[in-house]
Amino acid sequence: MAAILIVEPPSPERDALAAQLSGAGHTVSLATNGEDALALWRKSRHDLALVDERAPRRPGLELAARLKSETDQSFTPVMLVSDRADVSARVLALATVEDVIARPYAPAEVAARIEALLRTRRLVDALRVARAESEARALDDPLTGLRNRLFLIERLHEEWKRSARYNEPLSLLLIAVEGMAELKARRGAEAADRVLTFVAGQTVASLRQIDLVTRHADAELAALLPNTHFAGSVVCAERLHRALRSAAVDGATPVVSMGVAFYPGKDLSEPNDLLRMAVRALQRARQDGPGSICLYQHQGYLFRPE
Repeated sequence: MAAILIVEPPSPERDALAAQLSGAGHTVSLATNGEDALALWRKSRHDLALVDERAPRRPGLELAARLKSETDQSFTPVMLVSDRADVSARVLALATVEDVIARPYAPAEVAARIEALLRTRRLVDALRVARAESEARALDDPLTGLRNRLFLIERLHEEWKRSARYNEPLSLLLIAVEGMAELKARRGAEAADRVLTFVAGQTVASLRQIDLVTRHADAELAALLPNTHFAGSVVCAERLHRALRSAAVDGATPVVSMGVAFYPGKDLSEPNDLLRMAVRALQRARQDGPGSICLYQHQGYLFRPE
């Protein structure tokens, strides 16, 4: 059932409408002026409002616009009770509200129109939830449980803006799991999936909660490290290297190569530059041999953790 706010001076019609809505199971709040209505609206979440065009201390259309602006819902229906006999004036009001009722009104008819608007609201809410769930699924990687490359790109742009605004460092770490094609050919796709999932879990466990770990490619992961400078990213890479060196999946120890890029840095003017440099660093690390790490700054710096 819904919470309904009625902003209207006392009258037999108003009281009959409130009684009918309450009898249908709705929670009805009553206010006689715009300021009291705003206070009730801010105190409790309402699903629909019916406002009198003549409401004192804040006219009906102004109040309707204010109520809509102070809700986080995508669709909050507001009905207007109007004295205007001019149909064109009532039509104009529909630019702000969802329905206009001419006074005097029949409470039963208004209650029916309220129910229709509430049904529309429930439909809009259901569609919004379904869309949010669909968007979330589109940004998830079903194998590792991490977010995917699309989500990484979104967050990379957000973190870049924040880093530029507050003059904070930002690092991007790309992780390639070596030997995946051979493993898949030798032992099957499920074995390769287990290795990648394990490395994903170890990567998340070895980093901070504020760091973002995503899947970047078939056998690659990415870690976005906010407020992390050159030395901090080296620590992160070495920590992950140690965690994997002492672990095993199906009797084998995963081997990863890593490429790291940093902001601020030379030739970095936009978020895509950071990703491009990280890709180049990873390529350089893999050329040097499995288990290498390349830190891309002015030039690639390679090292192998002990």
